[in-house]
Amino acid sequence: MHNKRLKNRAVIHRQRGLSLVEMLLSLAITAMLLTATMVAIDTSFRAYASAAESASTQAATRMVINRLLMMVRNSTAHGPLTLTSARSIDADATESDSTISCNYLEMLDSKGRLVRIEYNKDEQQLYVRLDDNGNFIFDSDETYQPLLGGVTQAVFHVRHRIDRQGVLVLERGSIDLTVMPDRDNTLSIESAEQSEIRVIASTMPRRVER
Repeated sequence: MHNKRLKNRAVIHRQRGLSLVEMLLSLAITAMLLTATMVAIDTSFRAYASAAESASTQAATRMVINRLLMMVRNSTAHGPLTLTSARSIDADATESDSTISCNYLEMLDSKGRLVRIEYNKDEQQLYVRLDDNGNFIFDSDETYQPLLGGVTQAVFHVRHRIDRQGVLVLERGSIDLTVMPDRDNTLSIESAEQSEIRVIASTMPRRVER
């Protein structure tokens, strides 16, 4: 009889549940694991969003840059070629070693139209402005179109030379752009800090007499 009671006590002891301390420890471990998992998922979402936004902005910026370079290559006249003319539009324009640095570039395109590419610092936009019979129209949406947004800095470098006929012409045109990628707010979890993208490009006109 005594042995039977001991066996019953052993069975009862083996079937005993978790204590309160053990339950709290298990909950704490589970919470830590779930937190670590959520941190990893959040980091993954942020990395994906950042990469997608950066790639999209880089593609748009390259497309705009390629278009501008093509326009410079195929145009027949360019400006500004003097610091005085540059400062009539951009008061902060500078000149060093025959190179004018300002916030715009002018040219005559293949159709003979006067085109100005200019940077609006307040709006952080790069614009293209077309002429109307030789005169720029500043209140017409048809002649003032945005090219690229999110531009935090844009400088055009115009290096000039004197051709065989003693006329100032463009030797090389360069653009230095800094763009902040657009943030995708479709999901708040996808929001991520972005780094600015800087693009520098340069070209020489093909249709200007050497």
